Amino acid sequence: MERKVSIIIQARLSSKRFPGKVLYKVGSKPIIKILIERLKYTQGINDIIFAIPDNQKNNKLYYYLKTIKNIKIYRGSENNVLLRYFNAAKKFNSDIIIRITADCPLIDPLMLNKILKYFKKNKYDYISNIRPRSFPDGLDIEVFNFQTLKYAFKSSKSKIDKEHVTKFMVRSKKVLKYNIKNKINYSKLRWTIDYKEDLLFLRNFLKGYSVKKYLGWKKLLKLYNNI
Repeated sequence: MERKVSIIIQARLSSKRFPGKVLYKVGSKPIIKILIERLKYTQGINDIIFAIPDNQKNNKLYYYLKTIKNIKIYRGSENNVLLRYFNAAKKFNSDIIIRITADCPLIDPLMLNKILKYFKKNKYDYISNIRPRSFPDGLDIEVFNFQTLKYAFKSSKSKIDKEHVTKFMVRSKKVLKYNIKNKINYSKLRWTIDYKEDLLFLRNFLKGYSVKKYLGWKKLLKLYNNI
């Protein structure tokens, strides 16, 4: 039986460092829309799910996501992100989960395809490209199975483990892990959005950006080097 593959994206508007960042625009599109358009080039995906907080502060995000076709939404705890994430995976019967965060609009679907294929062919519980990081910050991908997520959810007791989806599973010796590493270390490059300065940089970086034209991260790297 084919395993169901879900991309689950955690997102919120109540970021302390940069509130509302995922709805800010780069060009004519909100950051979150750029991310969704790129993810739709991923192969072998059954659904794209947003796991967002169930509170008034995030209603604007919820209503925006409702306007986008073929997107599923789960609303849950704001602070216990692990609980929110686990319940989203459980609700939509996810077997293999790809974890993405909404402040990484330049996720490379081609890289994601490769990591997902590697995960399916091998018997790892968890695969990422960030432990340690060698790609630009903002290309963060983590893949794990539902059983590993369930194990982390049931085992996590501390506040910090509940605030971070994968912190416990990465630390656990029972979880079989693998990291995808690039030959050249580009980890000092910031392609994510944590601060307003990151948004201003990305707007300059992506002048004339086209989803189709700049699909892969290596093409984005060439664009970056020409700034």
